[in-house]
Amino acid sequence: TPPAVCTQQGMLRGENMAHIFGAGGRFPAPTRLFARKMREGFYSSRDLYLLWPLAQRYGLMVNLSFAAADVLELSRSLLEQRPQLCGETVVVSWDHCLIPAMAQALGCREKPCLTCWDDRDYDTLLWLRYDQLLPGGAWNVSLKVEHEGFGGFDGPSSYRECWDNI
Repeated sequence: TPPAVCTQQGMLRGENMAHIFGAGGRFPAPTRLFARKMREGFYSSRDLYLLWPLAQRYGLMVNLSFAAADVLELSRSLLEQRPQLCGETVVVSWDHCLIPAMAQALGCREKPCLTCWDDRDYDTLLWLRYDQLLPGGAWNVSLKVEHEGFGGFDGPSSYRECWDNI
């Protein structure tokens, strides 16, 4: 695994994530965590580094069973589990270029879910909430755009990474 897979700032960002969820945080404590499956020969990833302190705080395993390209399968799995996940918080850390595709597959049709994220944006969180008005009825999805609060944009300015991932 390349030593530069996660910078010191990235590791500190993970520590920050552990404190914005649950008691004393702005978001409910998670019950499930998902990050991309690591490629063969890799034993760490940015996604895992981001969620690891949160996993440690709540005694959760980070589900690494979905490969980066399996965005639609993860989305389908989460949608199928909505009744069991009712009232729970699921946190997903993924490649920023694939987050819009995931958000759309999860039913979001609002502008932040339709737009590729700037490569420098490490701070934005998409908060999707599902409500079912009647048992067995249709699910409504709502979006709230939040920010981690660790820092704003950093890194070079462009959207070039996303074009390679289409």
